[in-house]
Amino acid sequence: MRLAWDRVEDDSSPRHGHREVNSITGGYTPPANKYDTYAGVTGEQKVVTEGVSLTGEYRVNDMLTLKSISAYRTGDTHTVIDFDQTPMPTLDVPAIYSDRQFTQEFQALLTGARWSGVAGVFYLDGKSSGAFDTIAGNLGLAIAAAGSVDTKSFSIFGDFSYDLTDRLHLSLGGRYTRDDKDGSVLRLFYLGATPTPYTGGANRPVFATRTNYTASKTFEKFTPRVSVSYDFSEAVTGYASISQGFKSGGWDMRGDAALVPQTVNGYQPETVTTYELGLKGSAFDRRMNFASAIFYSDYKDQQITTQQVATPPAVGIASVVDNAGASTIYGFELEGSAHLTNDISANFSLGYLKNEFDKFVTLVTGSPVDISDQRKPQNSPEWSAYYGMTWRGDILGGEIRVTPSLSYRSDYHLFDIPDPILDQKGYVLADASVVWTAPGKRWEVGLFGRNLTDVRYKVGGYSFPGATYNNAISAFYGPPTTYSARLTYRF
Repeated sequence: MRLAWDRVEDDSSPRHGHREVNSITGGYTPPANKYDTYAGVTGEQKVVTEGVSLTGEYRVNDMLTLKSISAYRTGDTHTVIDFDQTPMPTLDVPAIYSDRQFTQEFQALLTGARWSGVAGVFYLDGKSSGAFDTIAGNLGLAIAAAGSVDTKSFSIFGDFSYDLTDRLHLSLGGRYTRDDKDGSVLRLFYLGATPTPYTGGANRPVFATRTNYTASKTFEKFTPRVSVSYDFSEAVTGYASISQGFKSGGWDMRGDAALVPQTVNGYQPETVTTYELGLKGSAFDRRMNFASAIFYSDYKDQQITTQQVATPPAVGIASVVDNAGASTIYGFELEGSAHLTNDISANFSLGYLKNEFDKFVTLVTGSPVDISDQRKPQNSPEWSAYYGMTWRGDILGGEIRVTPSLSYRSDYHLFDIPDPILDQKGYVLADASVVWTAPGKRWEVGLFGRNLTDVRYKVGGYSFPGATYNNAISAFYGPPTTYSARLTYRF
């Protein structure tokens, strides 16, 4: 039996972004330092997450082991987001989020002379809820959005491998999932650019009800997997696999039924079928280990979130979640390690990714329009790579490890609409670490340096251009050069 508990309390300040363009009003220009901001929204900033789990395992005999995993987790967040990154209440968002979930899984692990496998059931009972305001100062409005989803999910699964010969192995698996969901969505307009009653603001009458509905749906799917592997030698194995997965449907908790009427219908499940060929093993008398794969994934009914800003005379801003897309993703991955000398080893990886929309249908205009030729998948660099070397030596009776490394990501888009202001060019990060382990391996001291060349690179952003939201285009940057130390004691 293993009992584990964890709790995190985060009271750090809000992380605001860097304004990338001049404001239309207020005279705000982009700060010279990428980590500076003009954001002025205030309010509570606190995150508390807590969880407990109990794992039990019982070996019945050499063939059968039974396993149980029980877990309960909660999360509560109060936050403030300043989308326009100015002291003015042009686009400020105070928000409250809460979630609870209980999960129970039972597994039977089985082993035979030429076969092995696992079978089991999984159950989840969870609730996610939240409320947030969109304080739109230029419109004189505060938009309250609140919603919750109760989910009860049940799955039964199995995956078994059989040795057809000493070298040839077959694996078959499948999972049946049923999700029962109950959702409610509420979206209200209040006059006045101050917080609404939903986030602790003053009570006042509702100016307009934009969305108010409850709904229930059941989503179910069987997803299979088949894999064949062949041992070319004791050191090298090749494999081929086909698998399918799905993500169940639901409702857009930020949907505006007045702006996008079809939001009350929710969205349907997303499915993906993936084909993979791989080769893994070791070479050069096992001085090098490697794993490589080429893959092809076909997404159908892809769930895509876009932002819709109303054009006059309509007012408002809302997200749209719909089964708008289909895409093809393919590429290859290679990773491994090598012992160059008795004291020096290397770790490396190389990845190529081609991610393309085959279909991107928008319904905001009232009729379906495919705009896939105008959209690019987010956060999908075509190339990525890593190379690190570690020198090991003896100092003060213990072991020291010195590791410099380089990592690379090629160009990528932060949003599916290409934007020269927010698109990120390729970059290289240089890191280094020095770790000393004392005799007996109980004590360990580590020194770490990240982004040693102080590269500026975007990891997120917001884009609400135009006068209504004061040209709110901002970016969040990855950490600059940072140094840290770590002391570890094992007992």
